[in-house]
Amino acid sequence: MLPYFIVFALTAIPVIVQVPRWYGFFLFFTYVLFIGLRFEVGADWESYIYILEAAKSQSWFALEGITVNDFGYHLINKLAGTLNQGIYFVNSVVALIFTSGLFYFCRHLKNSYAGLVVAFPYLTTVVAMGYTRQSGAIGFEMIALIYLAQGKFITFLSYLFLAILLHKTAIFILLIPLVSQLISAIQHRKLLNSIVLLFLLILFIFGSVLIINSTSRFLTAYIEGQMESSGTLIRLLMNFLPAFIFLMEHYTARNLFKLSSIVYLSISWLAILSPLLLLTGSTTAADRLALYLIPIQVYVLGQFPYLFISKSWKLFIKWLILIIAYSFVVLWVWLNFADHAFAWLPYRMYPFV
Repeated sequence: MLPYFIVFALTAIPVIVQVPRWYGFFLFFTYVLFIGLRFEVGADWESYIYILEAAKSQSWFALEGITVNDFGYHLINKLAGTLNQGIYFVNSVVALIFTSGLFYFCRHLKNSYAGLVVAFPYLTTVVAMGYTRQSGAIGFEMIALIYLAQGKFITFLSYLFLAILLHKTAIFILLIPLVSQLISAIQHRKLLNSIVLLFLLILFIFGSVLIINSTSRFLTAYIEGQMESSGTLIRLLMNFLPAFIFLMEHYTARNLFKLSSIVYLSISWLAILSPLLLLTGSTTAADRLALYLIPIQVYVLGQFPYLFISKSWKLFIKWLILIIAYSFVVLWVWLNFADHAFAWLPYRMYPFV
């Protein structure tokens, strides 16, 4: 467990201690190497090895690579095979995508390191080292969200397209702008627009489910197999709590959450309603789809202490330390008690294997 705690400490120290500018670059490359050069870490390690070996004998535009393994991920594996590289090349490329997205997203927070601390226990440790394809999609999503918040919809769609190439479930990210438009229509009392948008929202959800179910591997593993993902409800609640905080502050106070983009208001409402994903009949499906709502944890908890900075410096510092403590507890509990934590332990890294 020690390597995880070391990287967590490297992330947490600059939250409360001023560091030179180069430290950010150092931490960025630490993340890329820590994630990308892991050895036999993650529950799906063998599956990704199989995908890599299969890609070597497939064409660049193999049907299986496009429909089952996700085209973007297939291209990375095919490139690795062409260059005579192994799984470390594939993981490092995806780690670079994920880390770039995470750092870019956190750079737009009041304290980027606080956001990184919140993200480390689950998003970085579990998702980036376990759900490789989806972590890359989330990396692109976090960049896309920044552009969506800035009103640059075409750029948002460009990054969303890249996310979908890495994992088809990223189509659900489109729920965010759809809900944003619905909220805006309701706020401006445009009844007809609200009804049309609500209809489109429902239609989109059903259409997205059909697209996901068309992927045989997802259908078999998560729906037909009725795989139970222990702790799913807890992880949904991890999104629910910051979303609840955001909504409470947005509707009852005049602070940074009140002034935040409607994008985060949209994500918050989606996170509040996310337990409905359990109606898919598989906790694993709900778990995977809810991953795209994790940025609300980073956005809210990473900035929550700043609600108190104008009231009391001591109170601000206490909340900052509390956020670090909370993140550490989440990491410690997961590594010690999660059903699949054994796949992350011990941490080993190439070439020290």
